[in-house]
Amino acid sequence: MEYRCFLYNKDLFFSQGIKTVIASLLAEQTDVLYSLTDDYTQLIWQLQTRVNDDCCLWILCDLDSLPRERIRALQLMNNFYQRENKNLIILLSEHNMPLFFTLYALLPNAHWLLKSENLANTTPFFQELLDQRRQGCCFSYSLVNYTRRRLHRREVNYTISGNEWWLMEEIFKGKSLSQISCEVNIDVRRLSYIKRHLMKRLNIRNNIALFTVFKGIMP
Repeated sequence: MEYRCFLYNKDLFFSQGIKTVIASLLAEQTDVLYSLTDDYTQLIWQLQTRVNDDCCLWILCDLDSLPRERIRALQLMNNFYQRENKNLIILLSEHNMPLFFTLYALLPNAHWLLKSENLANTTPFFQELLDQRRQGCCFSYSLVNYTRRRLHRREVNYTISGNEWWLMEEIFKGKSLSQISCEVNIDVRRLSYIKRHLMKRLNIRNNIALFTVFKGIMP
């Protein structure tokens, strides 16, 4: 079996660390090929290219390295992802976690690894990926605990719609609701309603708190 590891990440230091972990885990494999890039086009190409049965491709994608319009980038990744003989691993930073449920909804077939996960929990994550009997997606230890706590507290309202995410992307570009309204020909009252509804559902009372939640996934 040939293993290929494609890393999409702008953080060279972190990529080298992940490469070391994987190399140690696959020490008995004779053929392990690595590639590193921050070119989103290359990422999409790897996702949609078919892989032979004698090969396994691991695609590790750093969420913070994705293009500015994140929702569009994630939707394209999900549309192009050919799962056969591949594993797509999304690398999350801690500031991404408040909207983890939304991210998971956009890429339900991906595996999820917290970048700050300690080595004792990172190695078992990749070992689980190697398990041919595995069913479903893999989640790193800290993400499992985080999700368990959120569900236990019934805090499941962080899933947002495409319209809400689009509006936040436009706001993060420094645009006012009036500017957005003129550009896309949508009533400003409709945009205001979407924003208010989102803040109410997330239990957020002001713009500063709203930006704090979203800055984890907006560049």
